[in-house]
Amino acid sequence: MDELRFIDFGLLDVQKIMSYNEALFRTAEKTGESVGFLWTTPKAIIMGYSQLIEKELNLDRCKALGYEVTRRISGGGMAFSSEKSQMQYGYVGRLEDLPYDMTESYKEICGIVVHALEKWGLSGEFKPINDVLCQGKKISGSAQTRGENMLIQHGTLLADFNIKEMMTCCNIPLEKISDKGIKSVEERLTDLNRALERKVPLDEAAEAMRMGFEKNFGVRLKESRLTKQEEKLASELLPKYYDEKWVFRYTRGRTRSCGAYPQSPEQAEFSSKQR
Repeated sequence: MDELRFIDFGLLDVQKIMSYNEALFRTAEKTGESVGFLWTTPKAIIMGYSQLIEKELNLDRCKALGYEVTRRISGGGMAFSSEKSQMQYGYVGRLEDLPYDMTESYKEICGIVVHALEKWGLSGEFKPINDVLCQGKKISGSAQTRGENMLIQHGTLLADFNIKEMMTCCNIPLEKISDKGIKSVEERLTDLNRALERKVPLDEAAEAMRMGFEKNFGVRLKESRLTKQEEKLASELLPKYYDEKWVFRYTRGRTRSCGAYPQSPEQAEFSSKQR
């Protein structure tokens, strides 16, 4: 049986794990080595590559509730992580080993989550372009980007999702964050706790995801850690995920009003020119 290099990062700050994601992807572009990995974060919001942060989020509320905000290298929508709410995964794989079609490649890699759900006797269903449904509701979302030789896909398996805090952090009028509004989201989203009607610890979810990797790719996991080269690259990349030039790259202060995250001099200058 083939082996897949595998890293369980445990609990990490969102900026650090995003630097690890990018470092693994960049290094694999040179080495051609596939790798799977898992992580969890404290309260965090990871925005897609092209999203306008201040259109999506109310930064005052995000800060008040203790959420760190950064941006990832892949596209797609916001990944919201409340406290101990989900197990997050990543997979860096060779393009030549995966379907060329974007949707088909999502489907193949999302099989990790589909197989993980089998641990509890749950049936997972891939829904294009990048979701997995359980009992007809979304339990996993994912995002992807491609290089010359490799792709990286990362996503979630929801365990105990805080819908109210997600809605509060979003740019939604407070009066719309009602029991009715929450119920409306609950009709489209689920998590392991709701599906199994019990509390599912994250280490149990991690074990299921390990099984998902093994069954989906027909491999045995080879426990690993970052190489010295990957650690060095991740350290070089880490400041980027705190830098407002990256985090607010498409907003540039044009809609900023709350002041929860101070503007850089460049952003302040750009804002004044727009008035």
